[in-house]
Amino acid sequence: MKDVIKFGTDGWRGVIGFDFIDEKVRIISAGISKYLLNKYNLLINKHNIDKQTPESHNSQINKQGINKQNLNKQGITNKNINQQNINTASLKNFNKKNFSKKPKIIIGFDTRFLSDKFAQSAAKIFSLNGIETIISDKFITTPILSYAVVNNKADLGVMITASHNPYYYNGYKIKGFFGGSATMDIISEIEESVNSLYHSRELKEYNLENKESDENKNFIECNLIEDYKKYLLSLYDVELIKNNFNFPVIVDPMYGAGQGLFKEILLNLSKSSVFEIHDCINTSFGGLNPEPIGENLKDVINSLKEKNCPIAFCLDGDGDRIGAIGQNGNFISSHHIFAIVLDYLTRVKKLSGRVVKTVSTSSIIDRICKMQDLELLIKPVGFKYIGEEILAGNVLMGGEESGGLWVNGFIPERDGIRMSLLLLESICREEKPINEI
Repeated sequence: MKDVIKFGTDGWRGVIGFDFIDEKVRIISAGISKYLLNKYNLLINKHNIDKQTPESHNSQINKQGINKQNLNKQGITNKNINQQNINTASLKNFNKKNFSKKPKIIIGFDTRFLSDKFAQSAAKIFSLNGIETIISDKFITTPILSYAVVNNKADLGVMITASHNPYYYNGYKIKGFFGGSATMDIISEIEESVNSLYHSRELKEYNLENKESDENKNFIECNLIEDYKKYLLSLYDVELIKNNFNFPVIVDPMYGAGQGLFKEILLNLSKSSVFEIHDCINTSFGGLNPEPIGENLKDVINSLKEKNCPIAFCLDGDGDRIGAIGQNGNFISSHHIFAIVLDYLTRVKKLSGRVVKTVSTSSIIDRICKMQDLELLIKPVGFKYIGEEILAGNVLMGGEESGGLWVNGFIPERDGIRMSLLLLESICREEKPINEI
């Protein structure tokens, strides 16, 4: 049987109205429901949870390739993220559930055409299958969704987005319980569940078409942004930024999910002006691809020169990638941002650890690693390979050529706002414009 749905490294996407349609969103959600319910039934049948020993808990967690020691190596501990619940207890809950409770899933969506409607369809399928379902009450960035999965101790997360792809695409990203892209073993099992269900008589059972009505909508709509903002700001020297952030900046969310949010965060830190362009819902992205690379940033370059700003921060459609513009209107690529931040972490903050980059990322990173005596790992293209190393432990920074960057202490997820704030902190500490760092 030919697969109906084929997942890539971070989920599935297709052209809206041709491949990416409501029927397939429902089928995928039904397959994930089957996957989650089967996992729970398997754990119930195999283990007497009340008598389960700590050793068996650790064995189950280690099968996922994640354990307390590895997370502690990343700085993900009770000490430095406190209330954020990325600790051994929350990881054990993935396998050591209170089985009087349901599996739990968190759903987010971006600003693309019909993203909110697709997310609602997914939420209905999950909730009608008996899965505790929380959906964002407005559009959010992918990193907000990923953090919400961890913060709410959910089993999986679903993000309706096609990230930086053209406006006529949409996608279905799957996030693991640890707050990053689902590992390939999870993706493979979900893909098998989805495709086996498609031609099965079970589809009606999980798709629940005949049971759907507004009366039995029992998922929860929730503000997922505020907790993320508190978590994010806990990662920086806020006082340093407030004392030195006395220059105007421009934010370009590219009509995407970061609009409004990043500007608000910066306004609370700044003594000067924060300007924002492309800050409305435009499902065609103004004719641009929502990817922060040079050819798509002409408007922000013009605005930077007009407002006489020393820097502009640019995000992609779902807020997990970064680009920047320097004071002369020069494009600062993710390769250079990777280098600037890595230099800041090692030379100024005196941090160390392994560095992971993809094979097509600039050799500048190699030179910094050699100079700072850091172990460098080179991986194939795709953030999933970086994510695997992050989960393995002791990684200081990881990044790919397309703008997805990660720094120690954060959930294992790339985040354009996170990296922009690190750039801002480095500018404020060095007291130099970005082109001189």
